[in-house]
Amino acid sequence: MRRLTILIIFNVILSGCLQPDAPFVEKQTLEIRRDNAPVTVIDIDPYDPADTPDPNDIYYVVNLNTDVPIPNASAVSNSDTIKVQASDGGFLITGLKPGGMGTITFSFRDRSIDLRVFVRNWNKNDVFRHSIYADLKNYPYDPDTDFHPTHYSGNPPYYANKLSAYQLIVHRGFHYEAPDGLSSRNERNGTHIHQDSPRETEYRQVCQRPHIIQRPDPFLSKDVFAFSLHYETDGDMVGGFDDRQRLELKTMDTGRASYSGSEDNPENFMYSTGGGDTFTYRWKFKLPVDFRVSNEYTHIHQIKPEGGDSGNPTFTLTGRRMRASGQEVLQLIYRGPIRDNGDPSVNWYPAQVPLEPFKGEWIRAETTITYDNPGAYRIKLVRVRDMRVLLEYIYSPEHYDEFDPFVMFRNGNSYARPKFGIYRRIMQMTPFGLPDPANPVPDFLAENNEVTVLFADFEMDKLRR
Repeated sequence: MRRLTILIIFNVILSGCLQPDAPFVEKQTLEIRRDNAPVTVIDIDPYDPADTPDPNDIYYVVNLNTDVPIPNASAVSNSDTIKVQASDGGFLITGLKPGGMGTITFSFRDRSIDLRVFVRNWNKNDVFRHSIYADLKNYPYDPDTDFHPTHYSGNPPYYANKLSAYQLIVHRGFHYEAPDGLSSRNERNGTHIHQDSPRETEYRQVCQRPHIIQRPDPFLSKDVFAFSLHYETDGDMVGGFDDRQRLELKTMDTGRASYSGSEDNPENFMYSTGGGDTFTYRWKFKLPVDFRVSNEYTHIHQIKPEGGDSGNPTFTLTGRRMRASGQEVLQLIYRGPIRDNGDPSVNWYPAQVPLEPFKGEWIRAETTITYDNPGAYRIKLVRVRDMRVLLEYIYSPEHYDEFDPFVMFRNGNSYARPKFGIYRRIMQMTPFGLPDPANPVPDFLAENNEVTVLFADFEMDKLRR
């Protein structure tokens, strides 16, 4: 279990709540810090009585003007899922039960500040965990240095190069599909990036700049991934299509938890082969303020099966402009299996919310899925700044009498896995259902020809059976 001791330092807002990207002014007198770096949001595991605090992780209240520790600040939690207690002049935070969220208010005299806290779904001893976090320290980025295979030699930190984010992705057992190249599909040792060269099409010439890089984020106070697509140049690297663009991260075909024991144990695989596998996926994303979608589709997350009936994702989070009203929405879309008579399934929209509250904001996403027939599904999207729940949907066995059962593992599927990133159609369709190169999606034609979506903290927990 991850426990955190939080350092409160004299440096925050007289009025109380910390605002994102607030400029430094003299009235700021409090700041929450961990490892001597400011933080505004944390994720913790539920409480495990077997764990004990690490005395080296204790932080303190400091007056920045005098650099003198102040041990008599106070802290209170507003949630029964979070425990906060004083510890050697600092604060220790633990999760009391799975799946909660709340705030901790730290105070000193007449000043206070809130820390947003999320508690994970399961205790770490109950799951195999597979995760990837941006890491500029060990995978530094240099846009002017080409990648070379020798950059893998030795131990991190590796050589700074323009493909360092891709290097990190494959080292962590993940796979990417980017317009400038694909990572290895077959290698199990995580050493190959850009196995396939960029695929140019009739209308799309691939932008040679890396499409995934890492950069620091001031609000989360950590490194994050920046996923960028260029309207005029990028196509779909996987299928070679002109009418769509793809930039996604997912687990590899051979993806497994890095510390989960025997390599040959199928329980360790971080994709589902059905039969009741239960996963929780957590990640954070931030859409740009000027993010635009069309009346076609702009996926930012998919649950995608492979093999057999795999033509469409099972679930997607999709941005779309409604044809009738022109309103931009974020939709949760479910797609069932092909029917027994051979007819294709149709989309069902379990949830739909306005897109505007998501723009320019860090969102903490969590979804839990049981891959079975019928299966179970839960998703929750929380705006980190104020912990407002922007979308939540739950479908579980008690709903089977009300709706047709969700089929989470279709006939012939070999496995299913999550995908994170941008997958969007950039051409309007003809009345015959074909892409029309002469009719581009006007909403994507931004002056700078680029859209960048930020992602952070990909975590996948597989419940032990």
